[in-house]
Amino acid sequence: MATNTLDKIAQGGVYDHLGGGFHRYSTDIYWLVPHFEKMLYDQALLITAYLEAYQITKKYLYAEIVIETIEYILRDLTSSEGGFFSAEDADSENEEGKFYLWTYDEIISILGKETGELFCKFYGVDQEGNFEGRTILTSKISKQEFSVINNISEYEVSGILNKCKKKLMSYREKRVRPQLDNKIMVDWNGLTISALSLASRILRK
Repeated sequence: MATNTLDKIAQGGVYDHLGGGFHRYSTDIYWLVPHFEKMLYDQALLITAYLEAYQITKKYLYAEIVIETIEYILRDLTSSEGGFFSAEDADSENEEGKFYLWTYDEIISILGKETGELFCKFYGVDQEGNFEGRTILTSKISKQEFSVINNISEYEVSGILNKCKKKLMSYREKRVRPQLDNKIMVDWNGLTISALSLASRILRK
């Protein structure tokens, strides 16, 4: 039950597949549409949950989720003094989730047709979208399964997707970001420090 839930969270839109980290909660039973706010304490607690699941199952997806979430914290929620900020808002330009949403045409224009179509196929992007005409990225299939279906190696799949994500991240960074809640709270920082320490010990990073 626990690992099934962690799998569904990792696959769904409640996880930021491009920039790492978790949105605050899902508004549906499929973990698809989140409330797009990101809270520091959610990152800390979910890092710990995925680390414990990784220790038991050795499933590499869980380690990837942890690493990407830590990268998000260090990149976007860390102050110049080393403390961790509290949250990022859900809205930008007075629209919830706008920073995180994509259209099929937008992705194809950035990545090119062949590579863009591969990315869209993996992350569930189509012309109709899954949220008000745009798409929340999701990942319903493993890289291994995707490689078999598309007759390319898993190594190639990982390489292509990583390059695509870097390009789309650069594009996304030019958008208006959600507002940062720059409070540094001792209790939430304690949770985060504990999670990072655990990750360092388990993943040896």
